[in-house]
Amino acid sequence: MPIQGPTSYFTVVPLFINHWNDANTANGGVPISLSKAETGLTTDPVVADLEALFSALEQHRDNVENLAQDVSIQSAVVTGMKEFMLAKMNDFNTKMRADYASSPYGKNLSDVPQVTSGRDAFLKPMRDTNRLWVKVNLWLVSLGLPELKLMGDYQQGAFNTALDSLRTEWNEWESLDQDWSLGIQKRNDAQDVVYPILKVYRLKIPSIFPEGSAILDTLPLLTPVAGSTPQAPGLTGGWSVVNSRGEFTGTPSPTAAVTRNQLRACVGPDYNENIENVVATLDAGEPIVFTTTWGLTTPGAVASFRLVAQTADGHERGSAPVIIARPL
Repeated sequence: MPIQGPTSYFTVVPLFINHWNDANTANGGVPISLSKAETGLTTDPVVADLEALFSALEQHRDNVENLAQDVSIQSAVVTGMKEFMLAKMNDFNTKMRADYASSPYGKNLSDVPQVTSGRDAFLKPMRDTNRLWVKVNLWLVSLGLPELKLMGDYQQGAFNTALDSLRTEWNEWESLDQDWSLGIQKRNDAQDVVYPILKVYRLKIPSIFPEGSAILDTLPLLTPVAGSTPQAPGLTGGWSVVNSRGEFTGTPSPTAAVTRNQLRACVGPDYNENIENVVATLDAGEPIVFTTTWGLTTPGAVASFRLVAQTADGHERGSAPVIIARPL
């Protein structure tokens, strides 16, 4: 299979490593080295160098996956806190309109934001409501009345504490998201070191082995050969409360040239091929049924999945994403 995005490195690079070891054996045990000038390295790389770089790339991949999971979980935490704050702000506005609508305070209520609102758009009306609540309490006390409380004896101090907690958790979410972005860039940088080695290796082998030789005939692909992209497969699925896992059923691509199907996934509700991972692989003709907890090990986690049909010559096409949110 050729290189087609970050996921494919973890299928393709092992093919090159195995082939390189076979080529060394076929070369009489003499290690084949590449040009450092062509690969961009400081020494002429041998297969052991590619193995070490691939090991580092796997570590970067794992780090990106772990950070993506952390971001997804923290996103769920923030969303839950936002929903709580929205409910309390709605209760406050309802109480004010019911009892003090004609007062200056009742005429200065903030509009309630959406749960999807960004940080500034969400926190500003919350801060304004918190400050207004303090002023309303002072006004009521000056009139000899008790401070304003919501249902369940919920008071301004609790609202203020919840608002501070939301800020803290939002800061953590943003910090994790930044770490995730940095992790993706480091992984991409590691890929950029590996790719030239694969490219130069493909150019080197024909200079050592003749046409028709087994080594040359089995040289791994780096880019797809000419051909057509298969038609898209289909995928349906959801979270099974009974089995505590994601369960999927696929519809195969009608393209006869498809040789295998892969379930791929990424953390979060927005599918991104740059951070996708291979969860499972099936040969064409096998029933397309998958069960997994990938990306969904923690309550509140969200992951996106798609089914990808692949042909032997390296062409592929994916289904529409299926988004699963594990219940809290």
